[in-house]
Amino acid sequence: MKSLLAILLGKTIAVVTRGLKFGGGSAAPGLYALKLDPQIVKKLASKIPINVVITGTNGKTTTARIIAHFAKNAGLKVIRNHTGSNLERGIASALIHNSSFINHKSCDLGIWELDEAAFNIVAPKINPDLVVFLNVFRDQLDRYGEVDSVVKGWVETLKRLPKKTIVLVNGDDANTLRLSKSFKGRIQKFGVKDYKIVGEGIEKKREKENLDFEAKNVKLKGLSGSRFQLTINNELLTINLPIPGIYHIYDALAAIACAKFIFTDPLTHRPTDLQILSDSLKSFQPAFGRVEKLDFGYIFLIKNPAGATQVFQTIAPQIKKEDRLLLALNDNLADGTDVSWIWDAGFEKLLTPSLRDHKVAKQSIYVSGTRAYDLTVRLKYAGFDPKNITIEPKLDQALKQARKGLKGTLYILPTYTAMLEVQSILTKSGIKKNYWEENG
Repeated sequence: MKSLLAILLGKTIAVVTRGLKFGGGSAAPGLYALKLDPQIVKKLASKIPINVVITGTNGKTTTARIIAHFAKNAGLKVIRNHTGSNLERGIASALIHNSSFINHKSCDLGIWELDEAAFNIVAPKINPDLVVFLNVFRDQLDRYGEVDSVVKGWVETLKRLPKKTIVLVNGDDANTLRLSKSFKGRIQKFGVKDYKIVGEGIEKKREKENLDFEAKNVKLKGLSGSRFQLTINNELLTINLPIPGIYHIYDALAAIACAKFIFTDPLTHRPTDLQILSDSLKSFQPAFGRVEKLDFGYIFLIKNPAGATQVFQTIAPQIKKEDRLLLALNDNLADGTDVSWIWDAGFEKLLTPSLRDHKVAKQSIYVSGTRAYDLTVRLKYAGFDPKNITIEPKLDQALKQARKGLKGTLYILPTYTAMLEVQSILTKSGIKKNYWEENG
């Protein structure tokens, strides 16, 4: 009875929030349902045949989306927290949405992205068949503390997971690599040849790491994506990834490694050709705000030093003199109230020749958000001329100004809640759908 009431309450809240356009019902239904039944996640997740959990600082949503893309192409029914609500309330909301008052709707696979701290609370309740650790960087210091604190929590949680769980770790990240000594079950490592994660970035490496899934012959193709190869089950796969950046190769590699276990190991009993699955990436669409392509430009989420620096490195070679940048920094709870991270992000990498030329760069940089002035100071110290920076804390007005007279591409670089605000602005103007209505 407690579970039925929790599901009823959650579904009612979801209808109300979406009907009144308060949001997509991605968090509130689960938040209040958990108050009625704190074990609702454990109860509903146990009815799903296979559960995959993904955690890490960067790349969770993209990795989960690629796995879901593979699963759907393989004919599997998927449930996941596709809106990116990655605390326990988000997992509960997705499970409630997929439940009726009589039983759980049939599905083959649950794909759950979990916040670094929420992982320690929620993963044991989900009892996953497979866990992916993507990376660990400094992120929201006011919530997580330093990297060592995050890894220590993961180590203790791994001890609580069953030995049947398959664990995939990023073998190029020394911090996630530490986890391989903490779990007594099956651990596999993935990584990219000639690269390693150092501090807040990805660098070239010389030493050889023993990896179970290794991307080789990497070729970056600007904003159109990348190409790489890897060998699985003695089969050489060629992967054409339609999203740019080395960091997205790690996401795709983790997803393909998952697919290997889901589709070729006896988890689903549905053997599938991995090359066919990989080829299906040509129709893959990134999640909202993650290299999202618009008619007038792109949206790249930036939320911590490592992720922001990787974005800057990816787009800098593409910036032309007619292009513009709109950066938005918020300090809301979901962003992290400590914005000192901007001083560790490589904004200097954005100072391309066209943006360094004061005459060319005039009115090409727009800064917005609740901490717009802090970000402007950071840009000044990165070498940008303050005279060429337009400050407009109201994001709707900043977006309007940045698009006015635009002849090139507009690169929108927002933090998390600013990204949601951009989505709302674009939705109200009819440019795109609500993010919760997009295919997950």
